[in-house]
Amino acid sequence: MRRTVRTALSACVVTLVVPAVVAVAPAGAAPPTGTLVPIGGGYERPSLEGFSRIAAEGASGPTVDLVVVPSSYGDKAKDRAENLALAQQRTDQIDAICDSVVPPPYTGCTATLAVLLNRKDAMNPANSTIFDAPSTDGIYVLGGDQGIAMQVLAGSPAEQAMERAVTRGVALGGTSAGAAVESRNMINGFTGKLGPADGLRQGSTLMWWGDDPDLERGLSFGSQRAIFDQHFYQRGRFGRLLSTIATSDERYAGQSRLGVGVDYATGVRADDDTTLSGVFGASSAAVVDFETLNATHQWVGPLALLSARNVLTHLLTPGTAAYDMTTRTPSIDGAPVAPPAPTGWRAPSAPGTGTTYLGGGLLDGAVKDGALPDFVRTASAGVASPKQSRIVVVSASSGDTATAQAYAAALKTAGWAGSVVTSTYGPGWTAPDLAGAAGVVVTAADATTLAPAMGDASFRSWVGGAARTAPAFLADDHMAAAVGARWSPKADPTSSTVEDQGIAAFRADDAQWQPGLGLVSASIVPSLTSEYRWGRLYAATMADPTQLAFGVADGTAVALSPGAGARVAGGISVVVADGRQATYSTASNGAIGAVNVVLDVFAAGEALTSAR
Repeated sequence: MRRTVRTALSACVVTLVVPAVVAVAPAGAAPPTGTLVPIGGGYERPSLEGFSRIAAEGASGPTVDLVVVPSSYGDKAKDRAENLALAQQRTDQIDAICDSVVPPPYTGCTATLAVLLNRKDAMNPANSTIFDAPSTDGIYVLGGDQGIAMQVLAGSPAEQAMERAVTRGVALGGTSAGAAVESRNMINGFTGKLGPADGLRQGSTLMWWGDDPDLERGLSFGSQRAIFDQHFYQRGRFGRLLSTIATSDERYAGQSRLGVGVDYATGVRADDDTTLSGVFGASSAAVVDFETLNATHQWVGPLALLSARNVLTHLLTPGTAAYDMTTRTPSIDGAPVAPPAPTGWRAPSAPGTGTTYLGGGLLDGAVKDGALPDFVRTASAGVASPKQSRIVVVSASSGDTATAQAYAAALKTAGWAGSVVTSTYGPGWTAPDLAGAAGVVVTAADATTLAPAMGDASFRSWVGGAARTAPAFLADDHMAAAVGARWSPKADPTSSTVEDQGIAAFRADDAQWQPGLGLVSASIVPSLTSEYRWGRLYAATMADPTQLAFGVADGTAVALSPGAGARVAGGISVVVADGRQATYSTASNGAIGAVNVVLDVFAAGEALTSAR
């Protein structure tokens, strides 16, 4: 089939800063019409097949004719030829995959590369005539840098021609940056050096708001109701979208935008800015809604961390799941699903007479800024003479003496004045004496070697005794999960696997849950933000919807005190997932489907209490 470059243009260098003197006024506030297809990243066959099928629905025939837009690539003089070649390769790939799936009576597909790499390209109307061609059936925006894409396209004849095409029925899809531009309010990355672990901080998102008078925005015809995020599970961006939607609530006077996070190799169709449906590809699309349950929020502490209550979320999977953006109503098999009733929850009780800490990984980051000093203060207050007392540290991961020793040093850094006794589980392990101990730490840095300890009745009994009697008891990292309802034996991610594991966490079969000790009546998910474990919150509540799931960030702990309730100790954030009124499913691609999971976000120092 035809695979051509639309026009041959000069390779002169053109700046990517939008010159205001040639800017065309953006479209008005009328709701956009047409079909948008944000894809969360990549050029995998299932996602390209899904877009091709949508483009074919209104095709004029005999072929399905697509136009590929490479504006997110940029155009420095030295890169232009290479970028054109790369964009042509993507165009050929899209063409070939479309050829393989379009149904009769179409004879195949054509994909044409529109050379819109710089501002000069976009401002020349001759370069955009293909969008007005009656034969054009679909437009696909390549991935790259969404900020560059909009510096090229915003207010240009090219953008206007694309809008005319979409309004008359041409489907517009895009991957990664090409998905981000499909919402008028556009996420343009993180600010400064912040990343996924910082996503719950105020101002962590670099936003290009659609109501600004400048041209720093998404496409003029992009969704006005939704803010699209991409690579959503893969790059741990759940926190970023939560804080972004909270910020939109402030910007739009209490009328927050809808958050829609689309994962890698996954797409969703948005029709007329009213309906989300037809999820396709490898995973699911997440919906974040601050309006239905009247969510409230504030920013807490020196880091301005998000504190939010009653955030309604859904995971839309391939099949019959859909979402009405006008009424904020999900549906399954065409039947609307009512929102959950405002039912409050209670944090789990401490298992003993002392304070129990459930750590998200307290050796990560600056020890003095985390929850460990809080634990040390509690341990010190529980004895007459801390200098004459001891804290017992047990590493439950078989043979991992290094973690036990690291904890001994960290406790000293956190202010512990007494001695530290360390023990590492292994063959012939002898349980340390608990008599007179000011505090007990039990940790597991490696989940893959935790099973022997968890299968040992003497170890389980010792942990239970420690939790019931120690003035201060800390279960950290994977042991925080193990003292709760369930834990996962999967290996921690590395820098090369964290993205794949972030995606996999949203699969129903990924966690491989093992029964916990049940000392705490909840599921605990450590390292929530740094290791992209947001999917575990949904997997845990799916495993037992009657129990809450607590996602705990690095350096942070849930502190359970008899008579004093629960609070966030040190560190950053705790996210509570409530699936008691949720509906769960497993999609054909293995992804978790969920409707009506409520999230409550807590910042350091806050009491863990329900607002419902």
